Amino acid sequence: MEQPLTFRWQNAENYYTAMLTPDLFGGWTLVTASGARAGKAGRVQQKPLPNYEKGLDAISQLRHRRRREGYELCGTGFAEFQRFDPHSVDLRSAETLALLRLFGAWQLSREEQATLLGIDARSLDGYLDGRPLADDTVLLSRVANLLAINKVLRLRYGERPEFLHEWVRLPNVKLEGRRPLDVMMASREGLAAMRRHLDEEAGKFRGCGKLRSVS
Repeated sequence: MEQPLTFRWQNAENYYTAMLTPDLFGGWTLVTASGARAGKAGRVQQKPLPNYEKGLDAISQLRHRRRREGYELCGTGFAEFQRFDPHSVDLRSAETLALLRLFGAWQLSREEQATLLGIDARSLDGYLDGRPLADDTVLLSRVANLLAINKVLRLRYGERPEFLHEWVRLPNVKLEGRRPLDVMMASREGLAAMRRHLDEEAGKFRGCGKLRSVS
């Protein structure tokens, strides 16, 4: 499905945005802007493209270039999700961005990231560039479990990134002294088991909260 796309990258000082949008003549235009994050609006450029495929190629080249230059992908936008179809490119692209934020919060190495996803380093590089997750059932189930685990941790412990980093790496008594990261990296079953464990813990926590409110 052809639809407009937007991407935003930034580093400590500068930003860079790219928008792929249709023109009035049946083609597409790539609009890019860059400048200082704390300053005046930067330079804007427009590049006419003959079709959507050429636009996607141009966006792909930009993603590689920005990452090589030290920029971090910090936002993407789409016209609409295809009714939340889990296999749609749009939803998989949004999940890629959420996954990158998780990796940053957990402070994972490239090797740890690849192991959690069950992929090789080359495939991981594509996702670090912002490429949509592959339409692979096993990969998407791993990502779903990781995002669910991260959600439970944030809901229970707040937005403290230092705690998330410590939680995945410190030995856990409830896991027989194992680190949560080791359990999740061991296998896909271990990742799913960690999600069930945290869901159960979250249920107990909510139950205790209700009892306290009643008393």
